[in-house]
Formats: sequence, C-alpha cells, structure tokens
Amino acid sequence: MSNQIQFNAYSFKSNQVRVITDIHQEPWFCANDVCAILEYANPRQAVQKNCNPKGVSIRDTLTKGGKQEMVYINEPNLYRLIIKSRKPEAEPFEAWVFEEVLPQIRKTGKYSSEQQQLALPEPEKKYPFEHSEKELQNLAWDWFALFKCVEFTKDIVPALDAIQSKFAPQARSIVSEYGSMLRRHQPLIQKLTAQFEIETWGDENWNRVLQTIRDNEILNPRKRLPHHNF
Repeated sequence: MSNQIQFNAYSFKSNQVRVITDIHQEPWFCANDVCAILEYANPRQAVQKNCNPKGVSIRDTLTKGGKQEMVYINEPNLYRLIIKSRKPEAEPFEAWVFEEVLPQIRKTGKYSSEQQQLALPEPEKKYPFEHSEKELQNLAWDWFALFKCVEFTKDIVPALDAIQSKFAPQARSIVSEYGSMLRRHQPLIQKLTAQFEIETWGDENWNRVLQTIRDNEILNPRKRLPHHNF
C-alpha cells in the first residue's frame, strides 16, 4: 500500500478527468470534470443534490491559474452522478470508468491508455494446457455461479434505491464490474465448453449452464440498470 496521494489526469474522448488515488488506493474523481462530461450545468448543485457528503472531499489542485481548491468525489458518488445523468455520454463514460480505468487503477495504482495502446502490437503468448472433463465442468459452473450472483444483485438494486440504502452504489458497481468480467471471459468459456452438448434428456441444471454460456446477448452491456430519482 502506498503512503502517498497520487494525482493523475486522464482523457475521455478529449475531456480531462483528474483523479486522486489516496493512501488506501481508492480513487477520487474531480467533480467539475465529471459534471462537464455528463453535462450537468451546475456542478456544485449536482454534487449537493446527488452525492453523499461523506464521499466528497476538497483538495488543492494545480491548475493553469495556479493552485486551487477543487471538489473530488469517491466511486459511489461518481456512480450516483452517472445514473442521474440523462445524457448520451453517460453510458460510454460509465463503461470507460468501470471497465478500463478502475480495474487498472486497482491493479497498478494508475490508469494509462498509452500503455494499453503500446501493448496491442506485442505478440500474445499462448500456453497449451490439457483439462479433464470435470475441470472444465467446474470452470463452467463457477462462471455460471458468478453470473447468478450478478443477476441477483441487479434485481435488488431497485429495492436498494427505493429505500435510499447506502449499499445501492456498491451494488451497482458490482453489477457493472463483475458483469464486465463475465463478458470478458464468456468467449473463452464458450471455447472451452464447445464440445459439451445440450442433451434433451440430460441434467436440466447443466443444460441451463451451457445455454447461458452460449447466449451472447444475455450480458449485453446496453441493458443498463434503470435510473432512479431519490
């Protein structure tokens, strides 16, 4: 764990997003930058109306005009601003944050699109493995179990929103991040289980696992969670 606070500026479609990573490796996002992307006319009002004060922090930030105090918000508050926005940019911004930025910050301490671009031309290593039928079945069952957990969490989000639960943003984050993980690994799981057949008179539960794995639309990221006003 680093004992220093890191300041970084990232780019989303030519829009600057300043992010602070605190000593606990938790990211804090510049509220002004987020509100500009999501097209909130009044950032201060947007934060006051939609964000939990416990996840709002004022930090000295170096700008072109010198050092200024700026408002930063934590991950749950970032999600609150995203889901309350009705603008088209909300969905691609959400995908960028939760599928690219946050996973890399948690892995390396920072996000670097340049590193990702440089890595693309590198030849990909391939490793030959042999797996038993039981190992492949266990892998498929584990993927399906995570899928069911994400679906359950997705189902209870509206109820958490309705009672204004402090766990609602975390639940939405789980749906987004783990849903992304499921989509990322689905093609590999499909490839590894391609030899298994869905049998008419076979195990119904196992057939359901295979049907879910082979359904390419079941994890469609365009099926966003509903917006809620509270």
